[in-house]
Amino acid sequence: MLRLLLVSQYYKQVLGYKHKWQGDEKQVSTMNRRVVAMVLAFIVVGAGTVLLLLPRSDTHHGLIRGLPEGSYTSVSFHLKDIQDCSLNVSFVNDPELLYSLDVQLYESSPAASAFDLSVSGEDSALLQVQFDGKVRIKEIRLVLGSGIPYGIGVLGTNVNATFIYENNAVGSLASLAYLATGSFVNLQFTEDMVFSNDGMEITVGAGSQDRPDNLYLSLDLPDGVNGIGSFSKPLSIHSNTGWTLDFEMPSSITYTTENHDQQPRIGLTLRAVYSVHVWLSD
Repeated sequence: MLRLLLVSQYYKQVLGYKHKWQGDEKQVSTMNRRVVAMVLAFIVVGAGTVLLLLPRSDTHHGLIRGLPEGSYTSVSFHLKDIQDCSLNVSFVNDPELLYSLDVQLYESSPAASAFDLSVSGEDSALLQVQFDGKVRIKEIRLVLGSGIPYGIGVLGTNVNATFIYENNAVGSLASLAYLATGSFVNLQFTEDMVFSNDGMEITVGAGSQDRPDNLYLSLDLPDGVNGIGSFSKPLSIHSNTGWTLDFEMPSSITYTTENHDQQPRIGLTLRAVYSVHVWLSD
């Protein structure tokens, strides 16, 4: 089924998602009609599940999908075979957003030639974005909503990545597994996250040679959330409030909060080739 979907606003800023649909065509202004003419919507999974293809240029492709009410309890989002690009993952305080994906290419190419996005699952969805390496990806921006926990997986080569967990991002039952080479990975976890009784697990370069050269972690635990972190050496601790040295091994050091054996808890296993830099606060 193919149809035009009337949209009043789809970006608050670059990749800033504004989930406000206008259902009455008569209320759409002349300016918005011009915007609507550029927007193609089609059904991809299940009744009422809408995927928006937002064509911006031959080198810039965008996809937005709203979260179907009551459909998913969690989502696994896998980015596979990324090469020679920067990756930015962030969250917005919008429980109706499933994802907003923006891909910028080095050279002009149709979206279908650059990547393939597949969706499967019912209660828990698996979203996979496959990059085959034939079209070079300059930048990937992924914005996720605040309605459900996400299990994020990344596989790639020569990737510089930033992950920012804020804006009521769901922490309980969420996870991040990152296996990619590159100059750096920047991880930021703010106290503006939401936890219930369960924790989350973060791994970077664990059990693999696919790890970043340098890793930067800024972690400010929300109230009532505990933490345990295993960091590869050499380790530079730039600030530390409430974390203590638990044990040290030849290649790694573990720091914990006082109640690290209790949930909810953020568990981290972080490995880098050259250095790990952390800013810790409970």
